[in-house]
Amino acid sequence: MKRKQIQAEILLLLAALFWGVAFVPQKMAMTDIEPLAFNAWRFILGGLILIPVVYWLSARRDVQPGAVGGKQVDHRWRACLPGGAVLGFWLFLGAALQQVSLLYTTAGRAGFITGFYLLLVPVIGLSLGHKTNRWTWMGTGLALFGLYWLADFSQESQLVGDLMVFASAFVFAIQVLSADHLVKRYDALRLACIQFLVCGLLSALASLLSEKPTLQSALNAAWPIAYMMFFSTALAFTFQLLAQRYAAPSHATVIMSLEAVFALGAGWLLLNEVLNTPELIGCGLMLAGMLVSHYGNHSGTHH
Repeated sequence: MKRKQIQAEILLLLAALFWGVAFVPQKMAMTDIEPLAFNAWRFILGGLILIPVVYWLSARRDVQPGAVGGKQVDHRWRACLPGGAVLGFWLFLGAALQQVSLLYTTAGRAGFITGFYLLLVPVIGLSLGHKTNRWTWMGTGLALFGLYWLADFSQESQLVGDLMVFASAFVFAIQVLSADHLVKRYDALRLACIQFLVCGLLSALASLLSEKPTLQSALNAAWPIAYMMFFSTALAFTFQLLAQRYAAPSHATVIMSLEAVFALGAGWLLLNEVLNTPELIGCGLMLAGMLVSHYGNHSGTHH
């Protein structure tokens, strides 16, 4: 079991790395292609790549939970469709806000603020009757203070971008809670696959209504699209789903919060984005908030 746990944590670390670095191609693509068109391409292609992965993993029964918490897990596509469509809608909303925000803010900042969803999950969970404790509130307080340091009130356009990322983090938290609920009843990979395709189709529809998508713009942004569909969509989500069965929840969330650090590093290395001292303090406070919240949730509580 120990070996499986280590393997699971390595998979999660890779997923966090792929997602953190993803803010760079997401930002770079914005010079060639409009935000919704970019999301349409990355999610439709990412969803299509996942279809063979679903069949490959379905053949390996050890990866497929038969029953979770005494409930039978349904592996049929038709059964997974409504839940996958709901997740796809939330993903569409969150991804659209996040992608448009990159027109106004930096990849590193967007990565950090997106990480806020890890804190919003237990807070929104309260309204659904989930338990939480003082550590969560301490962590949320620290992170909000960090967000205040990070938000630059002197640059209006950047503030618009930061607020959009914050809104996307809120949507992603709702999506995570919905997924958490659905994964207990339906096949996780089929849900993910349907979620990507629905998100991609909604993005395509929104793009046709509000943008002027062209095939040329997609070809110009071919490399960012390829990175997103392969690493950030198909691989990272599959790794996350496979790892969730064996990784300790407390470790999992701490590893996932490193996505923000990877985003910052990638923005600095690849886009020459440099953060000033207040922004670095803000990032540090946000990371501390995420870690405090999750330390408390898993050390003081017994499941």
